Amino acid sequence: MDKELQNALAWYAAAPKRLVNSGMQSLEATAEWIWVVLQGDFAEDQSTAQIAVGTVISMIPVVDQICDVRDICANCKKIKEDDSNVWAWVGLIITLIGLFPVLGSLFKGIFKILFKMVQKRIYKLAAKAGEKIDFYQIISPQIEIGIAEVKKHIANPKVQKVLKSMNITNVYKEIALNLRTVKGQLNTKNLLKPFDDRIKDLQQLLEYVNRWGGAEMVAKTNALMRDVKEVRSKAAKMGDFITPVQNMLERTARRFDIEADNAFRATVDRNNFTRMNKPGEPAEIASIKSNKPDWVDRTRRIPYEAEEAVNVVSKKGFPDLNPTVKEGEYHPLKKAYATFAKDGIKSATIKEGEVLYRVVDPTSADNSICWMRKAEFDKLKSKSDWRRKFAVWANWNSNGEYVTYTVPKGGLNVWEGPAASQELKNLNGYVLEGGGKQIVLDPKDLNAAYVSQRMPTNWGYDSGLNTGQGANLVGIPTLTNNWR
Repeated sequence: MDKELQNALAWYAAAPKRLVNSGMQSLEATAEWIWVVLQGDFAEDQSTAQIAVGTVISMIPVVDQICDVRDICANCKKIKEDDSNVWAWVGLIITLIGLFPVLGSLFKGIFKILFKMVQKRIYKLAAKAGEKIDFYQIISPQIEIGIAEVKKHIANPKVQKVLKSMNITNVYKEIALNLRTVKGQLNTKNLLKPFDDRIKDLQQLLEYVNRWGGAEMVAKTNALMRDVKEVRSKAAKMGDFITPVQNMLERTARRFDIEADNAFRATVDRNNFTRMNKPGEPAEIASIKSNKPDWVDRTRRIPYEAEEAVNVVSKKGFPDLNPTVKEGEYHPLKKAYATFAKDGIKSATIKEGEVLYRVVDPTSADNSICWMRKAEFDKLKSKSDWRRKFAVWANWNSNGEYVTYTVPKGGLNVWEGPAASQELKNLNGYVLEGGGKQIVLDPKDLNAAYVSQRMPTNWGYDSGLNTGQGANLVGIPTLTNNWR
């Protein structure tokens, strides 16, 4: 048997005992071996470690082609079971995308690691054409697993060496770029080219089986090739699913945008650049007393009294506004009820496709609890409007930027109501009015793929206080996502 083929087959399955006993000379057993390898599906695929090693070191000859062929066989098997199953066609498209020449060997390997768990999930799904499906939303848990595996892969010293040789300083940014490049090239013609190439590879492998195997094996290989060619004859159907797969690729690229921004922030922090200079509470109090800004009212009247814990109700499937927290333990929703005006909290389910807004400064987290609807955001014409209506002290948030969140399929359960007025403990008689209709949600219910890039509010980055200090942005990445 050809030594390269023998090595490649060994990558996937141990040689049959009778082949070993024959000194690797039994041609019939070799045919059986090839057949067993080609029958693998996504539930029995290479381990991530195998894919990763194959990407880093000089790959065992023929391994990659056999991997591609067996994936396509698994896809065709699924389509043959039910060619009206949308997910079966999507699985084939994902396999073929991974063969696009534009990816190159490094990113082809990363792509396979990323979508390994996705393929396993898709292999078990079924849906009919015409059903409204958010592909990304359904497979996002597997995408997250894939991203974690990609991170492990990238941390490999051998991969780091490859990245350095390619002068890649932020690999996540490059992954996002490659995903968008593939998205732009995604059409039926570009899918058929690798499909036809791998059918030729399959034909060659099956010729070995037919040459060395018995009549029963020949019947099996003929049936397999017939099934694959039948799927190929219907391959124009892939065109029906180009747009949703493109959307899935864009969402996945967006996730890597977030990873790229976080990696950049980590580099900034590691280099110990100056942090953004937000005023502390004492400085804010002193400034307000000496030169009160127009968003602060001097009054003893509290327009929107804060809600009290005793009035907080819980609702199944909605965030807990009064979670039980151990002493010293952090929870983003601890006493979140107190950010609402008394008797104003209402449950709401934000519908799919609606866009929420969040005002942030460069050091704020994208995925925090306080948001608003577009109608509320559009009412804000200045920093003063925002601080007044949403009762935000300068030492809490310096502003300057905002992010949006497009609610995916399934909606988003939140609490909504007027923001409570705010006082500082050491500043009696000075009040932020509140009353803006705010949304409080649980950050764990957010999916990073649906968060926008940061955009400027055009209100400036300074606090707006007369402290004698402007916004110190030295070393601070602006318009850069911060997902925690």
